[in-house]
Amino acid sequence: MTVQDLIDTLQNIKDKSLFVRVLENKPFSDDYNLENYWIDRIDVANTGQSGYELHGEVVLIGEA
Repeated sequence: MTVQDLIDTLQNIKDKSLFVRVLENKPFSDDYNLENYWIDRIDVANTGQSGYELHGEVVLIGEA
């Protein structure tokens, strides 16, 4: 998913006060989807930055 894909999806949500949760996709694990991760912050590594010379990334960091 790209940042634009994420933005487009989020813009379609009417209630902007909702919390964001990450659901871990582990369908063959006994504890599948039992842990809630709530988005706490966002880190950005821009393309060209040390360690990200070719491709940057956005990291959604959650807390259980």
